[in-house]
Amino acid sequence: MSVAGVALVFLFERQVERRIGNELDTYIRQISANVSVELDGSLRFDRPLADPRFEQPLSGLYWQIVDDASGAKLRSRSLWDHVIGLPDHPLEPGAVHHHDMVGPSGETLFTSERRIVYPVGASTRRLRITVGLDRKEINDARSEFIGDVAASLAILAVVLLLASWGQIVIGLWPLEALRRSVNAVRSGRQKTIAVDEPEEIMPLVDEVNSLLEARAKAVESAKARAANLAHGLKTPLTVLTTDAERLRRKGEREIADELQELAFGMRRLVNRELSKARLQSSPGSVGQGVAVRGVIEGIAKTLSRSPRGSCLSWRIEVSPDAFIDLSEEDATELFGVLLDNAVKWAQTEIRVTSQSEDCRLRVDIEDDGPGVPSAQIARLGQRGLRFDETTEGTGIGLSIVADIIEAYAGEMTFAAHLPRGLRVSMILPGRA
Repeated sequence: MSVAGVALVFLFERQVERRIGNELDTYIRQISANVSVELDGSLRFDRPLADPRFEQPLSGLYWQIVDDASGAKLRSRSLWDHVIGLPDHPLEPGAVHHHDMVGPSGETLFTSERRIVYPVGASTRRLRITVGLDRKEINDARSEFIGDVAASLAILAVVLLLASWGQIVIGLWPLEALRRSVNAVRSGRQKTIAVDEPEEIMPLVDEVNSLLEARAKAVESAKARAANLAHGLKTPLTVLTTDAERLRRKGEREIADELQELAFGMRRLVNRELSKARLQSSPGSVGQGVAVRGVIEGIAKTLSRSPRGSCLSWRIEVSPDAFIDLSEEDATELFGVLLDNAVKWAQTEIRVTSQSEDCRLRVDIEDDGPGVPSAQIARLGQRGLRFDETTEGTGIGLSIVADIIEAYAGEMTFAAHLPRGLRVSMILPGRA
């Protein structure tokens, strides 16, 4: 609109100058028809022009006649005692030139001049006729036009912007349905993108659905291979555990303990890989979410039957309305690992609390055990890391927890629980 406005103003100014130039040329023809050269060389103007501005001093409209040979001059009354300074350039008889010159009050004049040959007896005389108009009239006309065209273009710009906005909204509205469908696929409510229009995006939809189908097949194949591997290792691990018991009964306790620890570690590694395969298949396919308190109470009930768990005080301060956007299987594994670790280290008490934060849920698990040195807290969760080799475990439990939390875009931090102990804080996607 701005470029169009500048172009329109330029064209308008040219058109105005052309029209005024034609008007000035008309005045020159009228003047040339009414001027005559006497035998003594004097100039005579017989009939005044009709425009009254030529008779009004300093009106802005002027004419002037100059004899090239004698320098004799005739001027309109509007020029008063001023003489227009003509440029020194060749001007062929009959040719019309347009210039900008200085007027009687210092203003800029838009002038038209012409040289005409007049017969005087047996000789000829050349008269240079000039008519000028104050450029202020052109500038005023341009300013008025700018005001009019600016208002018009502003209205047009608003209309075009509204039309463009409407076109974009209407044109891109089908993409909102595509976004919702992709979100449904991501959250597990759909397996493929289900949109039927517009036709322009259907090739993209078909390609994405083909990609999702190929990914689903690859994931199912990976899960099947993991399950086959777990099934194949189950029997050897059972045999290994049985052999360890036999050795223990024969008094080979050291070898039995070593075999049993090896079998336990292999079983945990298999379970970890199965968990990762499940998480990678469709994290987020969670249905209506899971109640945190119910999962924690079930795990606490099981752990409280163990020798160490039965000696601990369990404080579960979790709202019954607290739900997290995890599958029940993942939530059970997540809290099971953390509560199992808490049971190993707690002295007298384990406390679980929850707090809602926007659309997320914060869950804290605290124990009053010996805790972890501040310099080592940052290393918690590393695969295979164990700070106390005398305690049963393989060092991969917290890494499994980290995998689950990462799959659901959650957060997990560790901190010392004063006066002693450890606090594990998790921020998980919540559900009302």
